[in-house]
Amino acid sequence: MVKRISVFLVIVLVLSTLTVLGTMYFKDINPYHTIKAFKEGQTNIVLDDTPINTYSSPIIVDNKILMPVNIIKKYICSDIELSEKYDRVYINISSPKFNLETEELDNRIKQGINLNFLAEKINGEYYLNIKGLEQILGIKVNYIQDTDILVIDKWKDTERIGVLQDNVRLRPKKTIFSFSLDKLSKGEEVLILEKDGEWLKVRTNKGFIGYISSKKVDIQIRKYNIKTQINQVREDWKEPDKINLVWDYVYKYSPDLSKQETIEGLDIISPTWFSIVSENGYVVNNGDINYVQEAHEKGYKVWALIDNGFDRDLTKQILASEEAQKNIINQILVYSSIYDLDGINIDFENVYYEDKDRLTKFVAKITDALKKQNLIVSIDMTVPSLSKNWSMFYDREKLGQIVDYCMVMTYDEHWASSPKSGSVASIGWVERGIEKTLKYIPNEKLLMGIPFYTRIWEETMVNGKVKVKSKALSMKTVQEMIEEKDLDITWLEDIGQYYTEFNEEGKKYRIWIEDENSIKLKAELANKYNLAGVASWRKGFEKEDVWVALNNVIKNSKELMGQREE
Repeated sequence: MVKRISVFLVIVLVLSTLTVLGTMYFKDINPYHTIKAFKEGQTNIVLDDTPINTYSSPIIVDNKILMPVNIIKKYICSDIELSEKYDRVYINISSPKFNLETEELDNRIKQGINLNFLAEKINGEYYLNIKGLEQILGIKVNYIQDTDILVIDKWKDTERIGVLQDNVRLRPKKTIFSFSLDKLSKGEEVLILEKDGEWLKVRTNKGFIGYISSKKVDIQIRKYNIKTQINQVREDWKEPDKINLVWDYVYKYSPDLSKQETIEGLDIISPTWFSIVSENGYVVNNGDINYVQEAHEKGYKVWALIDNGFDRDLTKQILASEEAQKNIINQILVYSSIYDLDGINIDFENVYYEDKDRLTKFVAKITDALKKQNLIVSIDMTVPSLSKNWSMFYDREKLGQIVDYCMVMTYDEHWASSPKSGSVASIGWVERGIEKTLKYIPNEKLLMGIPFYTRIWEETMVNGKVKVKSKALSMKTVQEMIEEKDLDITWLEDIGQYYTEFNEEGKKYRIWIEDENSIKLKAELANKYNLAGVASWRKGFEKEDVWVALNNVIKNSKELMGQREE
């Protein structure tokens, strides 16, 4: 009897043990509870074969992949430096592994390139949007939304892939008695990270890393052509009958175009992204890949602007240095590729007259390089005048032959520090500026500048003389001021604008108003002189009615010209 009980107990014990082992064998557990680097409620990182343990996780939002800068530096690119003062990261690439559009352009940067990108400070941590920078950093990025895992692979041209011949379980350890992390189905593919006897360390399509038995896995070697080329040569520009361009002033971070309505009739948007800041030709970059993608979705082309900081002494140093000019051009070539730009707008102002020829040669150099990407190149210039360092340094005739388009800035008739109050752009002054410019530049290459801003002039009597100062205002602000103060406005036929004035605290305030009426008159000049189109400064200062006026005049130019001929 005792013997039977003993046997029974042994059987029970064995069955219990098998039940426990079976439960362990088949039980699925949460990978986030097993993989120490993983944390629930945040985006986790897997770099090649390793889950990265970090206190600050990536942020995936609005088509951006914001990666903590410290993680990039530690695991991906050690040649990255963060400047908290300027919210910017600097990457010094001594031997680029990425490629530009052509072999000729690759040869330009093979000795190295220094780049910089804006970082965002979020909750005390600096992040860099790595979307669009994969080739620069030498990585492949895959965000798996279902598991909230960001998989980053460094470039490699071959991988071992396992194709499952049966259903298997992914385990955290190399034993069948380990818990099950996940169920994998027949036909599913896994990335094989290493082989250890009968066990394979793998990464699944969900981003999980663990072990599977090698018995029912078909191992294949796959070769890849690493995509090192950032971009392709652009398709030929299809010029509209009349170009409608607007400059978008970007001080630092670009606006989110996805939250803005598409502007009917707008062809080109020109963000002020690039500025030369040092004598060696270093270019501050405020580019944003999401901005370009959203612009393209809205049907806009993007011609990013590069300026000289309006510093004539710095410009002199740059134009005297072949190396500085080479640095500028090479940086713009790389940024044009990264951001998928359609064109570059050159905005060099306040240049010594003696540097006139050197500026022309530089414009020829950068245009020649950008044409290898098939980008459109344009340049901004003032209305012709006798001011040597503000106007005469432009060799308009030669520049007009080099670039695709010239924008004549037919505004600031009365500039910010003008000693006399007056219109920003009276219709007669604008027309005379066009006529003067057409002596040097063909009409089919000329875009007329249009102001979206208005100046309010403050006049004060000081010792019997009128002292003047001004402030630029948006159209909306002026309209609100008129309504708030219940001001009367008067149309000035010779000026082509409404005018108002008022007195306050012993001072006289005068406003020559830019609105849809004055803009319509100016736009009609582009049709009268059959210009390439218009370029407006700047986006955000206009009222919605202005776009309607521009669209009606510019985009219906053929119909309007036909009516005049009849």
